[in-house]
Amino acid sequence: MRGTRWFCAISAAAVVLAACGSGSKSAATRADDAPHAGTPAYAVRGPYQVGYTTLPLHNLKVAVWYPAGSTTGKTKASYDQRTVLPPNLAGLVPDKYNTVVPMDAYTDAPPSSAGPFPVLLFSHGFGASRLYNSAPLIGIASWGNVVVSTDYKDRDIVAQVTGSKAKPDPKAEEQTMLSTLDLVERQSAQSGSVLHGLVNGKQVAVAGHSAGGTTAFDALHDPRVSVAIGWAPVGPSGKPADKPTMIIGALGDIALTPKDLAKEYAASPSGTRFVEIADAGHNSFTDICSVIRSGGGLVSFAREQHLVSDSLLKLAVNGCDARHVDPAKFWPIAQHFTVAEMRSAFGIDKQPVGLGQAVTTKFPVAVQLRQK
Repeated sequence: MRGTRWFCAISAAAVVLAACGSGSKSAATRADDAPHAGTPAYAVRGPYQVGYTTLPLHNLKVAVWYPAGSTTGKTKASYDQRTVLPPNLAGLVPDKYNTVVPMDAYTDAPPSSAGPFPVLLFSHGFGASRLYNSAPLIGIASWGNVVVSTDYKDRDIVAQVTGSKAKPDPKAEEQTMLSTLDLVERQSAQSGSVLHGLVNGKQVAVAGHSAGGTTAFDALHDPRVSVAIGWAPVGPSGKPADKPTMIIGALGDIALTPKDLAKEYAASPSGTRFVEIADAGHNSFTDICSVIRSGGGLVSFAREQHLVSDSLLKLAVNGCDARHVDPAKFWPIAQHFTVAEMRSAFGIDKQPVGLGQAVTTKFPVAVQLRQK
């Protein structure tokens, strides 16, 4: 009986995955007029094979995707529904619902010799984990970025399953994110590490999905961080940093609605870009959408066993059902704008690439772009 209760809790937590809780006009004109501003260059796979490794940080596990060298003899990475759970909970997940999610990345592949590369620090949403946004994050890594994602213990899937009473502390979560930067910098300096020579600590971006948006926007105040990107994000916990910022939302989001994000955009600093993607919802940014659409995973169990209310199920599939764009077509759009914003902020692209109005017509669904 106790095991059944735990498994029901796991399923319910999965169902609410990622739910929440300078002169600008001239800059926009320059972006529209730049030769490549209307090119969705970064919506395809980048030039690098991607490696994947897991690093320890105190009581946390940190996932890192990075530009790899040779992948000969290396195996493709994957994770399943049990991977992010402790052993006492993982054993309760029936095989039928333990869907495997393949990753287009090679476990512990040797690093590319072309480094160092920019860094993206990522923060997941409520009820999620370090791995649940792997598909778009791997795409970002393929464009020559080291992407770092850890679990935020006060709001990850285990906290939701166990009914943790801990209240997320924005300052502590900001410090967790910045500690992952320290970690990968140490690894980059260490001979023999799969990250050796890869990390450029002078080109650091932060990003977050849903509640993770707060962590990213708060970390933007750190002098080492140059730019922040929020995916259907909750806003900063205090005054926003006056640095390059992008908000990417989904027009069908029922958690962080277009109205909610419009308010965030209005309060954001000059120079912020605001992207809205049609036919998508709150969880379109996650791998969980592909699991749901394949009929697997814990959400399917919750639906079939009538474990949760219709309203929670509606939130779980927001962006994931047949009415919405296939996640495999959505992820490249989020990938494109994230990479384009990073490269623009770092000065890698001397003129904006894919950040003008013309690019909005080049995707399989309608896209709106505003810039202050």
